[in-house]
Amino acid sequence: MCVMKKKNVVLEQIRKYKWGYLFGIILVAMDAIVTYIYPQLITNILDKAVPAKNPGAVISNVAYMAICQLVSITVALALSYLFCKMSNGFIVKIKLLLIQAMFQVDGKEIEKKSNLFMTSMNADVNNIEMLSSRMLSDLLIQIVTVIITAVILIQINPVIFWFMLLIYPILIAIQIFFNKKIMGQSRKVMGKMDIGNGLIKEFVSNLYEYLALNGRNYYIDKFCRNETSLRNEILKQNMLMAYNRSVPQLISTATFLIVLAISGVMVINGQVQFGELTVIIMYTQRMFNPLSSIMLVIGQFQKAKVSMDRINEIVG
Repeated sequence: MCVMKKKNVVLEQIRKYKWGYLFGIILVAMDAIVTYIYPQLITNILDKAVPAKNPGAVISNVAYMAICQLVSITVALALSYLFCKMSNGFIVKIKLLLIQAMFQVDGKEIEKKSNLFMTSMNADVNNIEMLSSRMLSDLLIQIVTVIITAVILIQINPVIFWFMLLIYPILIAIQIFFNKKIMGQSRKVMGKMDIGNGLIKEFVSNLYEYLALNGRNYYIDKFCRNETSLRNEILKQNMLMAYNRSVPQLISTATFLIVLAISGVMVINGQVQFGELTVIIMYTQRMFNPLSSIMLVIGQFQKAKVSMDRINEIVG
């Protein structure tokens, strides 16, 4: 029997902005070019212009470095504006789809769907908005930075690059582990939020009855139990995301120190020039520092995926 795949209304809205994303890729390509050029300018200064005592070459290379930085900053600002603008557009459409879907809900499901609707209009939509408007543009730049940095390190010394590359499977395994945990915890948090919204709606609807029957303690006890449970689940979720950042950061710091020691020995042995050592120090950190941001975005993506599924449950 053929089963039709349930459509993803959130992704359908995002796809409508494909030309905007294409322009974003062009901007990222510009950033990739200047990221690749920048370390070459550093080595030109330290290994060529300074030993040759050529102040003109120093000044011209510094000027080019300033231009590269200006382009990089401009690209980051343009990407931030572009993704926020697109996000604002499809977030409004998603909220309208949620409202329209509630007018078509079967009477038997109103109670269940209304609690889900209240959470989706706020927490779920906010999860998607945080990813699409604030984090996605940074993610693209960070990924490009890692790729270009890898190319630069291979050109300077392949041994250092391959040593660093060996660490990545460990980081990926850690990421897979924490992503599963974060997704499961996000479902628990959203479920508790649905219950909380139901309790708030119950309080507003039955306020006269609670006053007449002196039901203050009964309601407060019921509300506090769920609210305490919700806060505990949020704490677990936040700690999982904190571990997701901290563990890779600890591994990358240890790797950087080892690379620094190896590079120092190579300079002493004449295998690496001083300017190349400077680039290795700068770009080894740039190889790993973006990983913390990438891990954070991937963790947020797990939360957004849960939110997409919940929105599709109402609209789809």
